[in-house]
Amino acid sequence: DLVSTEVKNDLHILFLNNAPNNLLNGEFLDAIEASCELAQKKGARAILFLSKLKHFSGGADPNFFKKTDLSERDPMRLIKLIESVAVPTVVGINGVAVGGGFELALGCDLIVASKNASIGLVEVSVGLMPLSGGVQRVVQRAGLVRGKEIAMLGRRYDPNTLEKWGVINLVVDDATLHEASIALAQQVANGPTVALKEIKRIANLTACSGIGQADIEMDQSIDMVLRSNDAKSGVDFLSQSKDTISFKGV
Repeated sequence: DLVSTEVKNDLHILFLNNAPNNLLNGEFLDAIEASCELAQKKGARAILFLSKLKHFSGGADPNFFKKTDLSERDPMRLIKLIESVAVPTVVGINGVAVGGGFELALGCDLIVASKNASIGLVEVSVGLMPLSGGVQRVVQRAGLVRGKEIAMLGRRYDPNTLEKWGVINLVVDDATLHEASIALAQQVANGPTVALKEIKRIANLTACSGIGQADIEMDQSIDMVLRSNDAKSGVDFLSQSKDTISFKGV
């Protein structure tokens, strides 16, 4: 399978397996999209992306650029499908993650990387630019100066540098990447899912449309969260009506 799924409680782990280097093409994106949709239909409270291969992803399949039918050559499809996932998303990067592979990671909410990973937007080295929203998202995360550097110089960066710049969240030893990624993803999967969904929605809205628009949307989020069973359980705990909290994701 191009994408295989492992379920741990309410966490769905999607293993990318498009040998040899997880190059992104239409068929692979179809498999990723179908797996994300199925995970959400089955009640996933978080989704984790990992690679089964030596590298996370070498970017776009070169044949993609030769397609003359624009409907088959929509590079923004990648970021749209990753960011359309309503539940929290986590990614664990091993080996090389460049071009579209890095952009896939940038679409996720939390990024973990093994310390020997090699990460970058390298498209300018072959006369291109990041085509799936990478420029916008590194600028959003790292600021204008560093974002331009990452996209314009086309270098590969070590994870510690990207963590320092605010692009990724956590750097771990290579041997513990899967374990650490699963632990982080499991933490959000065990959390108050309704609240986490609304946090994700408002955070993304703020980044894209500003605080003013996010404030307008807060009424909807507040209503959704306060009506959730998890919030009621939390309030009962605060009022000492309950001794423990157990979030059910509803």
